[in-house]
Amino acid sequence: MNIDNLIIREATFNDILEVAKLHVDSWNKAYKGIISQDYLDSMKNNLEKRIARMKDEFNLRKMIVAMINNEIVAFSEFVLTNDFSKDLNIDCELCGLYVKNKYLKLGIGTKLFNYVKDIFISNNKKTMGLWCLKDNEKAIKFYKNKGGTIIKEKKFTLAGKEYIEVAFKYDL
Repeated sequence: MNIDNLIIREATFNDILEVAKLHVDSWNKAYKGIISQDYLDSMKNNLEKRIARMKDEFNLRKMIVAMINNEIVAFSEFVLTNDFSKDLNIDCELCGLYVKNKYLKLGIGTKLFNYVKDIFISNNKKTMGLWCLKDNEKAIKFYKNKGGTIIKEKKFTLAGKEYIEVAFKYDL
């Protein structure tokens, strides 16, 4: 598959439906066997809630989408602050990066990662952070390959079950 015509742009409010679907599909693929299947199923069955939440939070984070032939194939969310992770010594945060399953392993995730990183650099940011589930080995490998260092672990509860996530830090 050719990604030469990949377009990365700022997301609009009208993109939320497609982005929400992509978010749910990505979680169901990436976290199968890691996160409770009941929770993943509830995400699929309650897509309207995900859409409503994304609409409510649209102005809290910046969002970019990657498109091929007018199809949203990936998106990323980020903040130019450390508001979500005040306990880390960072000044900006990548909050999520998702690629449609059929577009994985084509370099789109790397392009989005670098695009966000360039936004941070152009805004004079020096240290970027991100959180990732410790058991998501593919994502851990991806973020390590991008130069991140794991600096912290913490437990969190999701739908009554406990998980561990790790924080990555990047010098920009």
